[in-house]
Amino acid sequence: MQADVLFDATPLDRDHAARGIGAAVRGMAEGLAALPNEQRPAFLVAGAGESAPLIPERYSVRWPDFRVRRLPDPWPMATVERHVRGLRPRLFHSTQAELLPSGVPSVVTLYDLIPAAYPKLFLSGAGRRAEAAEYRRWMKRLPDARLLLCISQETADDAVRLAGADPARVRVVPLAAPPTALPAGEVPADPYILMSGGLEPHKNPWPVVSALAMLPEPLRLVMTGPWGGRRVRLLRDYAHRAGVLDRIDLLGHVPASRLAALREGAVAVVVPSLKEGFGLPVLEAMEAGTPVIASDLPSLREVGGDAARYEDPFDPEGWADAIAEAWQEPDRRKAAAIGGPSRAQQFSWDRTTELVLQAYDEALAA
Repeated sequence: MQADVLFDATPLDRDHAARGIGAAVRGMAEGLAALPNEQRPAFLVAGAGESAPLIPERYSVRWPDFRVRRLPDPWPMATVERHVRGLRPRLFHSTQAELLPSGVPSVVTLYDLIPAAYPKLFLSGAGRRAEAAEYRRWMKRLPDARLLLCISQETADDAVRLAGADPARVRVVPLAAPPTALPAGEVPADPYILMSGGLEPHKNPWPVVSALAMLPEPLRLVMTGPWGGRRVRLLRDYAHRAGVLDRIDLLGHVPASRLAALREGAVAVVVPSLKEGFGLPVLEAMEAGTPVIASDLPSLREVGGDAARYEDPFDPEGWADAIAEAWQEPDRRKAAAIGGPSRAQQFSWDRTTELVLQAYDEALAA
């Protein structure tokens, strides 16, 4: 391996590819792969996946031929860590919680510390003991990184507060939106609000479902994302009790082109999370010129600024009022069509790449 830095691109070849981590790694990898030879890192890849068309083979380093399924997966991860140590990079860029090898100088892209902020939701219970132990082991390694590249100031603050990181080793490196797909595919004929993403506990769809019950037909809620069956059942049960199950379209994972069409056609994009690391759905909605209603969280305000409306994530009535305004007041959509794209232009992958390179130089000089 000739490059000084080894960038972990393996999330693109695994389940992360369809999630926010995949979007982040894809954006960083594209920017870094386009650099001149003297600046370009090597890329750790895991096989035939999304990394292949992005990263030329001559810049790739393949990890051992097996799949890491999920945390915890200690035997394969120990093997991969040994593999990375054997490559002897001067600096390893960790892009996922599953891979932060000990004994290797590292910078870490840190998306969030949501499980540490809500341990009862994510790290408690007999069935999660091994996963919780693996997560805490990763957290203990974070302060040893030469730099933590946090995707928002809120995540940076959490790194200091929850992981004990030295503030002098923390940098804020915001992300940007993925390239916009050409809108294509079916959208509902009736007016609808859109919620996209996972259904993990912190995603908090409940106030939006309750708000829908306060609003008249024909308004609908369209939901997209990579979901597990148990969480979908919980959502369906809640919607049934609220009397709005027949007004919710649960589409699951959809192609980027259809998601773009749904985003453009929505009355508003809703982001009712309890906590987020960055707020990619907010940024994508602003880029499309669609009104955004988001939880009043520091990370979401960092992205949305004055171009979004913010509500208490525990106040369904507030969400109902905000949705009604977006639906019934044309001036709200006109303002979003102007203010949203203007705000979104403040985030670019060129800027992200520039900040990552600055971090490499600083960490290599340490």
